[in-house]
Amino acid sequence: MMDNKKLTTIRQELKGALKATGQDPIEWLEKRTARAKQQGDGTEVLELLRRVLTNGVKRKTRKRRMSADK
Repeated sequence: MMDNKKLTTIRQELKGALKATGQDPIEWLEKRTARAKQQGDGTEVLELLRRVLTNGVKRKTRKRRMSADK
């Protein structure tokens, strides 16, 4: 069974794994994305990883419903 992890923990683990290559994680992802595009492979996952590492994940805000009693 997998444990629940916070997004920040996953992001830190991902950065650590990418840093193990000895390159900047963003640069490494950009090179892999460019290579995949040249070969005609999908790049969605690589682009998502890059977005998460650079910007983080933006959550949609929930609108609160006002009750009729108030």
